[in-house]
Amino acid sequence: MCYYIFMKNLLVFIILLSLLLVAGIANAEPDTVFTLEPIATPSPSPLQTPVSDELIHYGVSGEKVVRIQLRLRELGYFNFKPTGLFQSTSADAAKRFQTFQRDEQGNPIIADGTIGAQSLGILFSREAVRNTITAGIPIGSSLIGTPTITGTLISWNDIKTTLKIGNSYTVVDYNTGTQFSLTYTGGENHAEAEAATPQDSATIKSVFGDAFSYYKRPVVILVGEKKIAASLQGFPHGSDQVSQNDMDGHICLYFQDSLSHVGALPDAEHTNLVYKAAGR
Repeated sequence: MCYYIFMKNLLVFIILLSLLLVAGIANAEPDTVFTLEPIATPSPSPLQTPVSDELIHYGVSGEKVVRIQLRLRELGYFNFKPTGLFQSTSADAAKRFQTFQRDEQGNPIIADGTIGAQSLGILFSREAVRNTITAGIPIGSSLIGTPTITGTLISWNDIKTTLKIGNSYTVVDYNTGTQFSLTYTGGENHAEAEAATPQDSATIKSVFGDAFSYYKRPVVILVGEKKIAASLQGFPHGSDQVSQNDMDGHICLYFQDSLSHVGALPDAEHTNLVYKAAGR
């Protein structure tokens, strides 16, 4: 009898336990389902235009100038390392840029080489017109046969104690033997010089391919009895001290150990040409 009662109670317990388990499963929260939200594709961000009411003109320096130079270089108008100083090369690049641009009405904008609010807005817009590639780049004649003259390698530190500001010196183009005169106007890391006369300006243009050019050429400069190897960059820029010579600005003359304005670093092209002018 006791066994019967025990088995009956056990059966009831099992049934109740089963009912509780079924009820618990029915009331349990459903499994968590993770849904992937679509990833929004960000729209292209606008160009970051430097906000400024300042007119950027010759002599202005700072971060805004660096950004302007970088943007002009990106668009193909400025082919130099940004320096943060707005001088003649930057002004020339700005003027070239402006000649290709139009305002919202389709009219040409003022091309004066300064960067005001209008030019700044266009420069950093997606509508800015890139520079066209010039088919012919003036580089002048190459060496044919044997050079007529070679120079001696002399350090710039020794040369600049010999050159006299305001004096004119004969320069011989290594490749062609063409001669012209340059007036020494100073320089810290390398020599700065200007054509002595309008005729010298015309000769320099002819040597560089009938136009002033940023191309560099090996030359030999005559200083007293010395013939000194050098390298000449042929595009006038920066300060101008010799008047009525048909050259607006100065050109740069490198000797052995001369340095550039950018970080006072050597210029590999000039260095190679100085050695070439020395017959090396």
